[in-house]
Amino acid sequence: MTYKKPLSVGQVAEICCVSKKTVLNWIYDGALKAFTTYGGHYRVWPVNVKKFLDSTGMDIDFEYVDERITHILIIDDDADYSQMLKSAISTELPSAEITATDDGYEGLMLIGEIKPQLVILDIKMPKIDGFQVLDLLKTRKIDHDMKVLVITGYLDEGTKKQLAGTIADHWMDKLADINGMIKTIVSFVRSDKPVFLNGSNN
Repeated sequence: MTYKKPLSVGQVAEICCVSKKTVLNWIYDGALKAFTTYGGHYRVWPVNVKKFLDSTGMDIDFEYVDERITHILIIDDDADYSQMLKSAISTELPSAEITATDDGYEGLMLIGEIKPQLVILDIKMPKIDGFQVLDLLKTRKIDHDMKVLVITGYLDEGTKKQLAGTIADHWMDKLADINGMIKTIVSFVRSDKPVFLNGSNN
């Protein structure tokens, strides 16, 4: 059988010939990467089941097709910058679906609709700024497998300290080298261990 869609805890337990409780413990311990549905149920993408089997050395035949579509959301009121960033990302990730908005409120609604793997967020915006968006995303972020990258032109020490207290996974200066920035963005959607080339909260 070839698996394509996210698997339930019960399905993973059946594949690995263990109990559901064992699978849940793997998830709680961070050994098996999973995400939660809005109903609060764990789901595991087949590619992450395969990674877990390989890392633990389990001799289990497991075939899968990775049908995940990379969704990236850019929330930035600078339309020219957003378009430049969108074009640069598309060059490295041609199959990615990239959406951009200049409104933090609309960004929050889009996160619920498209469930992006990565949100690229500006700080200084009208109506609602990036810090307010980050605060409102606290509960939303755990509902699915999503990373938040802050890109701002105001990355002073005070801003870095403030970001360290948020759910942001990483932050970079807008004036940073665009090639390094794209490498970091690509690493967020292609790897469980992003490549941090500039400032980070880790």
